[in-house]
Amino acid sequence: MSGVAADRFSLAIDGKRLLDEVTFDLEPGLTHAFIGEREAGKTLLLRALVGMWPERAEVAGRLAVAGLEPMGLEAPDRLVMRRRRLLFLPASGREALNSVIRVERHFEDVCSVLDDLGGRRSERKAAVRRRARAALIALGIADPDRVLASLPDELSGGMRKRVLLSFALLLNPGVLTADDPTGGLDVTIQRQLMDLLASLRRREGFTLIIATQDLGVVAHYADTITVLDRGRVVEHTTPLEFFAGPGSETGAAMLARARV
Repeated sequence: MSGVAADRFSLAIDGKRLLDEVTFDLEPGLTHAFIGEREAGKTLLLRALVGMWPERAEVAGRLAVAGLEPMGLEAPDRLVMRRRRLLFLPASGREALNSVIRVERHFEDVCSVLDDLGGRRSERKAAVRRRARAALIALGIADPDRVLASLPDELSGGMRKRVLLSFALLLNPGVLTADDPTGGLDVTIQRQLMDLLASLRRREGFTLIIATQDLGVVAHYADTITVLDRGRVVEHTTPLEFFAGPGSETGAAMLARARV
């Protein structure tokens, strides 16, 4: 296992610095939460950790993620890196899943980087379907064939997120980043999804990094908390210390609102 580290990492677009000399060092195999207000840079940072920054972006400093350094790679190589070692789960399954392509085809695309599926197309397709069914069943989906035959918009938001999580079972990433993993879901589904993420992390051994404003999720699942404010790290702490008394104005304001 390898951890995740940033050393004075900055990202600017059109001359505007959106991430400003961000520095942290995250222990591997744990759950780390990035929190902050809107426009704090949480989503942008999670995308940067897996090499998903716009081509026009200017980046500086250093990133090391699961033994890889995305800043030293061109865009096509960063794509290969993501598909083999890193995984980003967007806030909405609609963002990651093509609405006109059935779920089974998405699995075929995801598994195209795997080398042990057989040589002929028919063999590979059958192997992908077996693995996809097994992954969906492992995530508590009782009717995997219906899900595989569905278009993404025919599934609920919670089901789409489970489909995305099943990709982690197939690809075995070193780092999984999840942007607002509980957003748009009711409380029961939120808990089920976070329990699945936590179970997957323990079983597969990857490092889990989430971006969220939900301090309830942070309290129950995070091992560390990093507070962002307008693209800067203003606090890095443990849940025990944070909920006893945040060390930043941003953290204190968030906690005060959560307690109202």
